[in-house]
Amino acid sequence: IARDARGVPTIVGSGAGVLTERGEVSGEPAAAGITWQGGSSEVIAVNPAGGDIGEPLAAALRGLGSDMSAAFVLAKADRFGPDTLEPMRELPGGQNIAGGGTVGSLDSFAVDASGRVVSGAAVALLVRGLPRPIIRSSPGCRLLMPLRRITAIRGAMVTGIGGEPALEVLSSAAQDLVGQPLVLAVLAAGDASEGQRANLLVRAVQGVDPVSGGLLISSEVRVGMLIAFAIRDSAAARADLETVVRELEREIAGALPRFGVYFNCAGRGTSLHGTRDVDIRILRSRLGSVPLAGMFSAFEIAPYQGAPALELYTGVLSLFTAPS
Repeated sequence: IARDARGVPTIVGSGAGVLTERGEVSGEPAAAGITWQGGSSEVIAVNPAGGDIGEPLAAALRGLGSDMSAAFVLAKADRFGPDTLEPMRELPGGQNIAGGGTVGSLDSFAVDASGRVVSGAAVALLVRGLPRPIIRSSPGCRLLMPLRRITAIRGAMVTGIGGEPALEVLSSAAQDLVGQPLVLAVLAAGDASEGQRANLLVRAVQGVDPVSGGLLISSEVRVGMLIAFAIRDSAAARADLETVVRELEREIAGALPRFGVYFNCAGRGTSLHGTRDVDIRILRSRLGSVPLAGMFSAFEIAPYQGAPALELYTGVLSLFTAPS
């Protein structure tokens, strides 16, 4: 890329598979990418000696200015967590950041316009001069219960849900499950409207405190947020992505889709659906042959409440359009 595509800033990272509008490739060596005309772009790489990469990444993006159309981030999973994105909450254009976690131990790479190659625990491609993309996310989970309000926490631990011990709520929600599927927690903003599709953050249940009846979820939990428990589910994942794409189609009415970038969790794809190309067929059914490129990622990054947030078991589509 550095030799043959000089003048085209590029970022490169490893995933569990790749995809285009033509289909998915996993279980064998493959690469997918996309190039476009118009606008301008820059690349950055951050590789602090140790610790969190959030502040160096935010500082690097901040230093490039506030006129970005979008930024795409690739980051190593072992250097990333929900708190990593906290320094970006006030970043201008933070609602236009998307990305994913790389798979494996390799750093990611960036090639700048001169052909110089740099690498780091995180790299980003900053896009200017294009209409801002519409970024939408779709989790691959089925809720086991209605969303309920968090009423008590202790740090990252949820101790009360709707006035009941959190562990009792989890036990009740999961009592009819067959086998031992992974039970996840989903979080939503406290002002989510009843009857409307809520934007959800999927989180792992990291631990249990039988004494307090608490569940260790995430440092993001707050009293007043909504929470439910869920499991990965193919039918629910398909239905939600179909809803998202229908809403997206209505939202871009009058505009021409140009291209898209899709980060899809490695926990989706064939491991969830049992067959390839399920998500791609849903996207293609509404968007037609719009060029897409993406990867199966260790985690995803998408806007949530106006700022970038960590996503799990989620598909994140960034769709660029042009006025018709």
